[in-house]
Amino acid sequence: MSGNLTPYLLALSAGLAYAFSALLAKRAMELGAGTSRSLIYSNWITALFFLPYPLLADSPLQNSDFQNGAILGGIFFTAQSLCFAALRSGDASMVTPIMGSKSVFVALFLFLLGLSPEPISLATWTASGLAAVAVALIGWPTKGSSPSLPGIALALCTAAAFGLVDSMVPHFTHQSDPFNVLFVMFSTLGLLSFALIPLSQGKFLGSRGRADRWMWASSLPMGGQAVLMSFAIGFFRVPTEANVFYSCRGLWAILLVAFLGRRMGLREGNVSRSTQIRRAIGAGLLVLGIYLAPMGGD
Repeated sequence: MSGNLTPYLLALSAGLAYAFSALLAKRAMELGAGTSRSLIYSNWITALFFLPYPLLADSPLQNSDFQNGAILGGIFFTAQSLCFAALRSGDASMVTPIMGSKSVFVALFLFLLGLSPEPISLATWTASGLAAVAVALIGWPTKGSSPSLPGIALALCTAAAFGLVDSMVPHFTHQSDPFNVLFVMFSTLGLLSFALIPLSQGKFLGSRGRADRWMWASSLPMGGQAVLMSFAIGFFRVPTEANVFYSCRGLWAILLVAFLGRRMGLREGNVSRSTQIRRAIGAGLLVLGIYLAPMGGD
């Protein structure tokens, strides 16, 4: 593990911001902000955060920046869409910890795409096994209810898609100026979001009162965490290790739901204490399993 703590502290902060944003987004969708509509506005706000990036670059935009950034942006757009669908289908305190398995996917994609010379170690396979156990603990239904299988499946697909992005970002950003590649990546995210407008139910531009206030509140930390992770992943070549710290968003989400869920009016704020404890144990196992993945390359 690198001796420079900067990328890990950035990722840890990004995880907290993401967990907070996920809870706010969940509340907005419960109040009727709309899944597609919330996703579009969140993507646009996130894209705005990256508009100044070319001004910080040391070189002008190159053709390769547009090509590589567009590829990353397309995958990120897919991952973000899956993420909102997952939040719509399941509790935020269940979905967010499962998406913490992204680090395992990062390690796997680094190997499969030939972006890392290290073979998949025993520690990585152990991490995958622990992640599977953690998923079962987190997603196990409460008494008298059935598991949100679509939510679990979408969360895992989201983790895989984001893992693919994070494994590719350091490779592309170190071939050019990171600011330029990241600018094109998130500009692509914003542009592709226009295609989702027809999927929005109800009036897209009209105000939806309280729901919109929660939606706008969730968009700001979502954009902020994207900036923090862009620095942690794009400027430091430790994508798997940074994601170990980012995966703590699962624990953040559980803690935030426990302390703020009822105050925010979230339905999942009424989840039983035993369910919260079980999910916390699952999230802890997930973080432990994920931590083993980068250690395998030591």
